[in-house]
Amino acid sequence: MESRRIEKLRARVVFDSRGDKTVEVEVTVDGFTARAAAPSGKSRGKREVQPFAEGGAEGSVRALTEASRRIIGATMDDPLAVDVLLREIDGTEDFSRIGGNAALATSVAAAMAYAGSGGVPLYLALSRHLGVEPGIPLPLSNVLGGGAHAGSGAPEFQEYLLVPVGAKSAMQAIEANVLAYRKLGRLLSQEVRGYPLGKGDEGGYAPPISNRKALELVARAAQEGSDETGVRIAVGLDVAGSNVLDPKSGRYALRSDGLYLTGEEMVSFIGELVDRYGIVYVEDPFAEDSPELFADLQRSVPRAFVCGDDLVVTRPDLIRSAMERGAIRAAIIKPNQVGLLSVAAESARVCHGLSGLPVASHRSGETTDAYLSHFAVGTWCRLIKCGLIGGERMAKLNELLRIGEELGGGRMRGLSG
Repeated sequence: MESRRIEKLRARVVFDSRGDKTVEVEVTVDGFTARAAAPSGKSRGKREVQPFAEGGAEGSVRALTEASRRIIGATMDDPLAVDVLLREIDGTEDFSRIGGNAALATSVAAAMAYAGSGGVPLYLALSRHLGVEPGIPLPLSNVLGGGAHAGSGAPEFQEYLLVPVGAKSAMQAIEANVLAYRKLGRLLSQEVRGYPLGKGDEGGYAPPISNRKALELVARAAQEGSDETGVRIAVGLDVAGSNVLDPKSGRYALRSDGLYLTGEEMVSFIGELVDRYGIVYVEDPFAEDSPELFADLQRSVPRAFVCGDDLVVTRPDLIRSAMERGAIRAAIIKPNQVGLLSVAAESARVCHGLSGLPVASHRSGETTDAYLSHFAVGTWCRLIKCGLIGGERMAKLNELLRIGEELGGGRMRGLSG
């Protein structure tokens, strides 16, 4: 690819969807300026990079501004070239000097500016550089939330998800999930007395019900949506097992169901739910330091995709290790867990290369940026987990519609292939 030069860089503090501070960066490459802001997660893996330098978002902006003299004037031979320089500037394993969010915002803004200066969108610059055929991932949508993303009385499992596995286009996929979401709202109004349809961080309903009842209603909504649209809508689950584990007892505390389970009992319980509700995807079913339990569950539900998030934190080496030992068949790819687009892309490549399911993912504290959609289309990701309701979530889905128009029909990805 043609070599281009970084001409300007500016960083600032902005706010995410929860009203928390994060970092936004503008980069100019050969006269084209692009802007990107990094999201922040509430449920974070222990091995993620540090989101901010000392002093929080303001400290990261100061650190990046001081380092900008080493970035301005640098040449870019490809859309990910600035990442090598960012790694050198920070010099730590966890991006604690400038902060992972500042690094990611710079990585993305530079990649977008590089692509724009060449007259192409980010997804096309990435796909050409990586040698990937661009395709539209299926949306994996959070429609009911619990755990760290909801209030008191909500179920312990963090996310109840829908994926329109039978969709033939981005429009069909989004419409199917939205319809099922609305049907779920009606079911909750009927089943949960006095519930005002309150929502959690990511736009999913957050009702005071048990995990079993939540799955029952989500499965009913999925079936009703499938019947009405003719698109098969399947159910997924994000347990966020590290947050469910009670550190004192060493048991998984599912208080809404009256259950306090050992790891082995949790394997059996989730396996039962997978069979009963036709669940096709189970994310982080156990605490992040329990890969053997992941492997036990994957063996017991071979047709489902057991997915690692906190277990692998978008690190290629951890994804490879977990997949080779049979612990997972899917991996969450969150760019801000590693601070660089290049590392996130490598993680998606490793997962895909081992016949796994790479899942591009948002964070609970999001921005209205839509670069995650470009990342998913331009790499190997077959699902995109970006929420469903709310402007910061819909921004990613609407961008998929625009990209889908550019790519034309027949470019949808799925759970396999």
